[in-house]
Amino acid sequence: MRNNRGIAPINIVLGIVAAGIVALFVYNIANRPPNQHIGDSKPWVQYMSRGNADTKNVFIDYTDYFCSYCAQVEAATSQHEFNDTYIKPGKLRYEHRVITVLKNMVPNSEQGAEAAYCAADQNKYWEYTHDIVPRIKSDYFDKGIGVKNVAVPKEIPKLPLSYFAESAKSAKLDVAAFSDCMTHEKHKSEIEANTKRALALGVSGLPYIVVNNYTTSGFAGGYNGLQTILKAGGVNP
Repeated sequence: MRNNRGIAPINIVLGIVAAGIVALFVYNIANRPPNQHIGDSKPWVQYMSRGNADTKNVFIDYTDYFCSYCAQVEAATSQHEFNDTYIKPGKLRYEHRVITVLKNMVPNSEQGAEAAYCAADQNKYWEYTHDIVPRIKSDYFDKGIGVKNVAVPKEIPKLPLSYFAESAKSAKLDVAAFSDCMTHEKHKSEIEANTKRALALGVSGLPYIVVNNYTTSGFAGGYNGLQTILKAGGVNP
């Protein structure tokens, strides 16, 4: 009898402690500061964002045309299933942030970023991206050039303006305006500012992915891998 009377108060104390832990957890979730990557939910570059601008679900992809793992994200998000499941129904806003954190290792990083911003000037960013990324993959990544997971790494040589202009033509941009934008590095200061901004937020390697309050660096697994990341951020099909 004495043992039973002693156990009851202990159970009460443990119950109170458990309830306190749960209450603290709920409080922290409810009062968690907003994700600094998302901020006011406005895209850094208007035409590098697509999907429902008013949705609560935000998918941010820090990227570089000359990052081979970023090309895998591009391949996954270019599938009709992604568009039909998440973008068309308004479940998700998907934003690219093209930055140059890899410029000391990737000779074409800055040119690639300039091309992206120049395409966005004509509201043709997505069309341009869907053309040039598969080209770079076919011309270089698939041949073991510009990738790390090979016995003897080779970097992509510095590419001429004509390489970028070819995709501008394919994506039906005004090629003359695009080329002038590239030649005069119209967006150089903006790209540098956004790269510094990304570094200040903790972005170092690419791709760096943010889905609501979930963040991850790197990518693998194709479309299934993409869905796993979206689910981790609370976005279900």
